[in-house]
This record gives sequence, structure tokens and C-alpha cells, in this order.
Amino acid sequence: MGKKMKIKAKEKDGVVKVKAMFTSLMADKEEAEKKKIEAEFITYIVGKANGKVVFEATTSGFMAENPLIKFSFTGAKKGDELEFILTDNHGKTQTGKKKIK
Repeated sequence: MGKKMKIKAKEKDGVVKVKAMFTSLMADKEEAEKKKIEAEFITYIVGKANGKVVFEATTSGFMAENPLIKFSFTGAKKGDELEFILTDNHGKTQTGKKKIK
């Protein structure tokens, strides 16, 4: 799994709009065999604000390389911290944090 995570979160009128891009090859078994690399893809994504889950997804190798997600939620304000935890198909986790603007 890649090291970079780009996260943007802006609050306006009580609604926080989030854009997040995660670096990953997202190569399933078939694609990995073609490229002669090890299969690598994100299997689970969790987004939390103030300790509460605001985004959750189970994924597989079907997603495009370096997936981009967009969503909105309520219940957070400017200055609060948004945290993403990714888990890959090897069980490794990666965490990224960003303050809401």
C-alpha cells in the first residue's frame, strides 16, 4: 500500500464535504499476474470525526488505482480532526489525519 493520502475537508453551514485520495495499485490477482507483481488492494476504509465513524466501505481490487472518494456528513466543525484508516489485503493498516477547515 502506498504511503500518501490526500485529504481535503471543508465545513460550511454545518455540512462537512470531504475528498480523499489514497495511493494504492489496487491490483487484484489477475492484474498482478499480468504485471508480474504481488496482488495489492485496499479492502477496508474507515473515516472518523471526533471518534465517530462518518464513512465506512469494504472494497476489493475492482476499484481504480489510487481511488478517490467524496462524501459529506454533519456533526463536526472547523478545527475538528478527520481520520482515515485503511486496511489492505495483507492486513497492513495505514492512517491519515487532517483538520477540518
